[in-house]
Amino acid sequence: MVSEKKYVISIDQGSTSTRSIVYDMDLNLISSSQIKLEEIYPKNGWVEIDPNKIIESVEETIKNAVKKADIKTEDILSIGITNQRETIVLWNKQSLEPFGNAISWQCLRGIEICEDLKGSEFEKLFKNSTGLKIDPYFSFSKLMWAIENNKKISDALKNNNLRIGTIDSWLLANLTNNDENKIEITNASRTGLYNTKKEEWDEKLLSLLNLDKSILPSVYQSDSIFGKTKKELLGKEIEINAILGDQQSSLYAHKDNKNYEVKCTFGTGGFLLIDTGEKRFSYNNNFLSTIAHKKNNKIKHALEGSILSAGSTLEWLKKVNLIDSFDEIEKLLSKTKITDVQIVPALNGLGAPFWDGKIRASIENLNSGTTKEEIIRSAFESIAFSTKAIIEKIEELIEIPIKELKIDGGISKSSFFCQFLSDLLKIKIKVSSNSEMTSIGVAKLALEKSKINFKVEMDYINFEPCSSNSKMYNEKYKKWKNLIDKKIKSKE
Repeated sequence: MVSEKKYVISIDQGSTSTRSIVYDMDLNLISSSQIKLEEIYPKNGWVEIDPNKIIESVEETIKNAVKKADIKTEDILSIGITNQRETIVLWNKQSLEPFGNAISWQCLRGIEICEDLKGSEFEKLFKNSTGLKIDPYFSFSKLMWAIENNKKISDALKNNNLRIGTIDSWLLANLTNNDENKIEITNASRTGLYNTKKEEWDEKLLSLLNLDKSILPSVYQSDSIFGKTKKELLGKEIEINAILGDQQSSLYAHKDNKNYEVKCTFGTGGFLLIDTGEKRFSYNNNFLSTIAHKKNNKIKHALEGSILSAGSTLEWLKKVNLIDSFDEIEKLLSKTKITDVQIVPALNGLGAPFWDGKIRASIENLNSGTTKEEIIRSAFESIAFSTKAIIEKIEELIEIPIKELKIDGGISKSSFFCQFLSDLLKIKIKVSSNSEMTSIGVAKLALEKSKINFKVEMDYINFEPCSSNSKMYNEKYKKWKNLIDKKIKSKE
């Protein structure tokens, strides 16, 4: 008897973990499996991940999730992938052996390459073509560094035996029998080598870097048929029919068909995206113009502000034993009051709207009476302040006030943070009831590609601003912003 129930699997490959989730045709979560990944820190400011561990975690979580769901493989319609974006892997075309660890989006090893390119012809072309900033955050500087500093990679390049890609490319190379190296368009748009106007690799940028287009993956739209999984994975080949970069996937999950919708996902970093539909904004000094998705041969754009250290700031506080358990944070925060203690959340430099990779994290205005609770509170405040700094600049550009902000991710589970953010911004904060918005977005796209009709309304918990706190919070925000401005000027 053929089952009427069908399912999709969403692979969510992130910086510190891999999750595979089985959804039914109404996007109900049936089962999930998660494996933590260790980040590697070989030098100050450098961040890497073992690419083989990534593949192992993906394969294991897929198998575990399907086993937990107790479903037949013939009832799995397709697989969608969402992934950390700017992280790159370089591998041997013949053997699939990686040439070293994946270089994380957080890694600053390309900072000198970026500094050398600023003010050059390359920078002018780069801004116009990609909509991005010259910053070590993006893949191109990581690629240049790897070619210049790893002889195995430079030799493989000379011998036409080098494959390069973001994490989606690496997963496709290992999960399928594809001969072709592929990359999805939202991931390509984060490399710093993709022309988002013309929708092609920018040959002028490549020539200035002495790179040939042939070493790069072929670019596919978000709802393409990317290939089928190897039979040995689940006993049956399963079609991979949707891929989105993680932040674009979250935006796609939140999306309810209106332009200028704004969401912010607070994970390792904090990523605020505003959907601008068919309108592509040109380069702006404060934030990024990026591709939201491309499906049915139609492209949609977004503006993005990136907070490089959000959840990672809290993880650091745990690492140095200021936080014992994340479960206890709410109780601690409820007992605190606003103080002069300030935190600059810049473990990997400052992202939007400041964009300064030289600035490092700091805790300011400590005194003999400062408590650990006050430091923890200041960390949450600094993430909210970073969000406000981005929103202020975006409102200036689009000339439309933002009246509500949808948020998700680990930090959004904190009621203190959500209320503080609402009071600070003086707008409604809509917190997703579902903690898996990143995986839901690409699952939604996979179902659409499989021609499944469904209607899902996302549930939100609303936080309204409390006027009595707003003035006090904004006064502290101004001091925080002045502190950062002074730090930037001191580095010039």
